[in-house]
Amino acid sequence: MSLEIIKNKKFLALIIIGFIFIISLFFFRVSGNSLDFWPDINSEDKKYEFLEIIPSEISKRQPLILLFGGDLMLSRTVNAKMAAYDDYFWPFAKIAQFTADVDITVFNLESPFLKTADYLVPSGSFIFKADPKAVVGLKLAGVDILSLANNHIMNMGAKGLEDTLSILNSAGIVAIGAGQNEAGARQAYLWEDKGWRVAFLAYAYPKDNSVASDNRPGIATMNQDDLKEDIAIWRSQADLVIVLIHAGVEYKSKPNNQQITFAHAAIDAGADAVIGHHPHWPQSWEIYKNRPIFYSLGNFVFDQMWSKETSQGLLARLTFFDDSSGKADLRPIIISDYGQASLWPENKSESSFWDAYNLSKPVDLSWPGFAGN
Repeated sequence: MSLEIIKNKKFLALIIIGFIFIISLFFFRVSGNSLDFWPDINSEDKKYEFLEIIPSEISKRQPLILLFGGDLMLSRTVNAKMAAYDDYFWPFAKIAQFTADVDITVFNLESPFLKTADYLVPSGSFIFKADPKAVVGLKLAGVDILSLANNHIMNMGAKGLEDTLSILNSAGIVAIGAGQNEAGARQAYLWEDKGWRVAFLAYAYPKDNSVASDNRPGIATMNQDDLKEDIAIWRSQADLVIVLIHAGVEYKSKPNNQQITFAHAAIDAGADAVIGHHPHWPQSWEIYKNRPIFYSLGNFVFDQMWSKETSQGLLARLTFFDDSSGKADLRPIIISDYGQASLWPENKSESSFWDAYNLSKPVDLSWPGFAGN
């Protein structure tokens, strides 16, 4: 066979293969199959998968877990017990593993620290002062943020507030709700981690000399105009805005009008949750406009052993998801020996706890997310 004939056959074979390939492309385009190698990316009537591949699972934030408790007092008999046991971790020893195992832990500190003092406070006194040694317990319990907006943080005057802010700062614990002036007291703390930004604000009911002014240290008081202004500032900077309030009538299981009105105003202004304390009893809760309000979590560490209601409390464990939806788990606690907190015993029925406050154990405490938050 001559070389010329071989060349002609090869050329003919290439022509046949090329013809088959063109016919195949035409067939797949007509049938709508996936050999459309050159899609029209400007086409408005068709979407192509390669334009929509977004690592959604990677971009989503992990759930954020916040733990809130009620009134925390490290003076009076609580301090006497710590000193007697020479153990300043003692109030938290049985509960620290639970309180530390979250992203953010927040309580209300009712007793100012003093760097130098006689820390003896007799039983029955309502003027508190705490030993800085007790900070070790706060650290081991995983406390991240303490609200100082309450009716006791100014018990030791400007010096007490100054020392408290200094001691907490040195321990890496953030204080909110009180400051050297009104601007400092109303200043939010912006927590940033895990792809989240969470702003915390705190206010209390007093309207006396404990309230901060332009040139006077003190607390942030419950003024609705201030509340709305503060939330507006942080709403645009944070994924979540959390408001803490110290209000209500002591030793009552139901919130009063001031608590309800202020909490609703906070949610109306853009807050994502409202957490309350002060009554020393747990109080009711509600989901208002798809956002949770807990009017009082009761005591966390306190020496009020004279009643069942004051020697118990609640921890609220809130989980927020990437779409701003969330759920809450309420865990009863019990306080023993004038100041040591622990989770409700597994062998003890919870019914007595809920019955004490005419509350029903929540079956489902969840709320939906909404776009734009």
